[in-house]
Amino acid sequence: AVVSSLCSGFWFFFFGVFDPELKKGNDCVDLCTKHHMTKAVEELYPEEDVDIIYDWELQPSTRLPKVNMSTAGHAAGLAFFNRPEEVETPTWDKDRKMFGCSISPKYSGWFGYRAVLVFKNIQDEEIQYLPPHDAVGTQELKTKLIESFNGDWKDPAWRDIIYTDKRYSAEQLDYFNTLPADRAPKIRALMDKFNEDEESKKDL
Repeated sequence: AVVSSLCSGFWFFFFGVFDPELKKGNDCVDLCTKHHMTKAVEELYPEEDVDIIYDWELQPSTRLPKVNMSTAGHAAGLAFFNRPEEVETPTWDKDRKMFGCSISPKYSGWFGYRAVLVFKNIQDEEIQYLPPHDAVGTQELKTKLIESFNGDWKDPAWRDIIYTDKRYSAEQLDYFNTLPADRAPKIRALMDKFNEDEESKKDL
């Protein structure tokens, strides 16, 4: 099973988890993902033998990811992984290293893969494979997507390659555009503001 996070779950993500004394360098999203995933698996699947592999985990010998999340999401039918090799007439230099990206038909690029759950004692020979929908479709859009994704990493234009109303807020985008080592003070300030707004609503 592949787990992804959406824009609507951003604030809930940190409730009851965020520690104001988090040491600089610890990524808040990683810490909160691990907290919620561990708790959910314990509560929902107490009798199952489940391995949780997170998107940040690396193989100790090669330093490569334990799981290619984009490939896993594609195989699970969540989002189509658009590869540079699919562009028939690339506009970039053939020697330039280009990376692919996943686009969901519902959320476009406004989501993130967080983990893969491996149920080690379950085997279903009748499970049906549901291929992901290629929402980008045309060569023109695929070229634009790959070019944009491999450009400025802070520019969210690639996320809007197809229309969706499920976008990150300005605060969320600012958070994800901040280097992980600098995120703890930012999320602390955002959570303080969010809590203040919630208290203000109670007084109305």
